[in-house]
Amino acid sequence: MNEGIIILGSNQNPEENLEKAIERINEKYEVIDKSKVLITLPRTKKYKNHFLNQAIKILSDEYYADSVRFFKQIEMELGRTPEGKAQGLIPIDIDFVFWNGEAMRDDYDKWDFVRICIDQIKDKPSISLL
Repeated sequence: MNEGIIILGSNQNPEENLEKAIERINEKYEVIDKSKVLITLPRTKKYKNHFLNQAIKILSDEYYADSVRFFKQIEMELGRTPEGKAQGLIPIDIDFVFWNGEAMRDDYDKWDFVRICIDQIKDKPSISLL
């Protein structure tokens, strides 16, 4: 079984889109932990609205690449487009930060909001919430 830690973010209907994204993820994977939701101010002028960010820990029997494809599908389902991103509108962003303990992106070291969310769940034992 694989363990992934994901950061989610939204600045367009953020409460609703975070909830919908986690519901979709939970349909396919076992969500075993969630951080608190963090309100984040835009990091650049491109983004007009505040973000809500949350980290979740999942268990998966899929390969990493298959999970990434599924997350991209969820992003599209919730309305993410290249045009919207260019305008600073992010209905949902879903990214793996860790996969089986290995850093998949530099976001953890780069962004304080990622670190704050992930530190709430990162070192907890991986047990089922069932």
